Amino acid sequence: MIGSLFISSCKKDNEDVVPIPTTNTITEDITTNTTWDASNTYIIDGTVAVEGATLTIEPGAIIKFQQGAELDVGYNNSGSVLIANGTPTNPITFTSSATNPAAGDWDYIYFGEGASGSSMTYCNIYYGGGYNTYSGIVQVDGCHISMTHCDVQYSPNYGVVLEDDAYFTTFTYNNVANITNHPIKLDANSANSIGAGNTITGSSSTKGIYVDGGTFDKADATWLLQTVPYVLNGVITIQNTAGAQLTLQAGVTIAFTQGSYIEVGYNSGTYGTLIANGTAAAPITFTSASPSPAAGDWGAIFLENGTSSNTSFDYCVFEYGGGYNVYTGMVDLNNSNLHINHSIFRHSSTFGITVDENSYFGSFDNNTFEDCVSYPMTIYGNYAHTIGGNNTFNTTLGPRVDGDNLEQNGSVTWHKLNKPYYINGTLYINSTSGTTLNIDAGTQIDFTQGSMLEVGYASNSYGKIIAQGTASEPIIFTSGAPSPSNGDWDGIFFRSGTMSGTILDHCEVSYAGGYSAYSGNITFDDAGSNVTISNSNIAHSAHYGLYITGNSTPTLTNISYSDNTSGNTN
Repeated sequence: MIGSLFISSCKKDNEDVVPIPTTNTITEDITTNTTWDASNTYIIDGTVAVEGATLTIEPGAIIKFQQGAELDVGYNNSGSVLIANGTPTNPITFTSSATNPAAGDWDYIYFGEGASGSSMTYCNIYYGGGYNTYSGIVQVDGCHISMTHCDVQYSPNYGVVLEDDAYFTTFTYNNVANITNHPIKLDANSANSIGAGNTITGSSSTKGIYVDGGTFDKADATWLLQTVPYVLNGVITIQNTAGAQLTLQAGVTIAFTQGSYIEVGYNSGTYGTLIANGTAAAPITFTSASPSPAAGDWGAIFLENGTSSNTSFDYCVFEYGGGYNVYTGMVDLNNSNLHINHSIFRHSSTFGITVDENSYFGSFDNNTFEDCVSYPMTIYGNYAHTIGGNNTFNTTLGPRVDGDNLEQNGSVTWHKLNKPYYINGTLYINSTSGTTLNIDAGTQIDFTQGSMLEVGYASNSYGKIIAQGTASEPIIFTSGAPSPSNGDWDGIFFRSGTMSGTILDHCEVSYAGGYSAYSGNITFDDAGSNVTISNSNIAHSAHYGLYITGNSTPTLTNISYSDNTSGNTN
């Protein structure tokens, strides 16, 4: 009987041996190649370093950390590698050893400069991040690693942190959630290494992928659409002496912390390109990272003289910016040109767009402006014709055109807008080879106090205006004041360089004549017989309606006059 019991309890030769799980406490550094197998639970007590060796962890293994413990890979030595590749059915788990685990129980898994080539696949990484307020559960410092299909959760600080030019060789299909601070923190040069298929959840709508200020200098890289915004902190500079190009995938949101901004091609001899082409269904959004956004929360996107002409914005939303200074809009062009189409500008504390005297648009159509505290945009007169006619200004004011020499060779056109152009200063229309400004029927041009329009003024410079309105769509030149008065602006001056074929037909010119007692709404000074005015109304001049002097013999047909203080003509 005893023998029978003994035989029945013995194992047959062809049966698998089922190992009894054991618990191993790890306190010593790993300096030779080591494998942790799935039959054991490993408890890390204190700081355990992997130096000059490879630690391989088999699928299904469980690694637990005591309070304040950490696993450091490659802190001092190159060739230090962690290979922790689980499977969908047998993930590897890194977690707290506490009976009732909590976020921050242990410090982190740290990858130092010597840890490049490390890999984590199908890993569950829970309850770490307790090292300090700047750290994550996974900390990557100056090296490159791969993370795929990993689940990173429960940190009191960050989830995954990359520092000192660290990047991912692969970062796809990961889940990062239940993180108190930002789920991922890195710099601008590393953000493109976040791949596709990730589910990233912030603790609030503003806790996205935290991108520290610095230089983006990659030749060509793309920030992919993720489930949270990229949160930019500080100044991101896109530039390289050989040219740097950053592309934003359709649907991406860039959220700026207070006072942050982007500069493209800023330093001397450096060049940059920013391509932000969304779609109608998936626009790219530049916005505030504040939980309660307000106009002026962030600075601007500065496009400097090193900006490539390939830079473009299509189907973008710009909102809550303009906070850099009172002279700068949410997008600021400085010695550059670019394409902006199908985009929305709203909630700016200053302007929507500001364009300096050497900048212009390659194309600018189908854009909408809303709720800008000042003018929706500013541009200099030489390039005002690059504003397309299919834009919508749902604002009190229209574009401000700053005084300039409109000296484009040949012919340009100011397109009809749904709001007036506001000329600020003196706009000269002349060039040595001759400049023609065409003005679409139905266009309104308002002038700020003391502003004027001069045609053919400079020596040996020639220009003309062709302003042909219609009875139903006259072209209007008038005061930009909310309550206009006679003499608010100086007038239109046709000088000796005025070219033959200058025409004002079905036009209204009012509230000018403020230049002097010897001027009018329109002043002719040695303009010869080159100007024809017909079917027009001249009204509310502080002095004359038309002031004609020198060798000037304009053709005047069917002109009506009213309320011209010194008379209709001199």
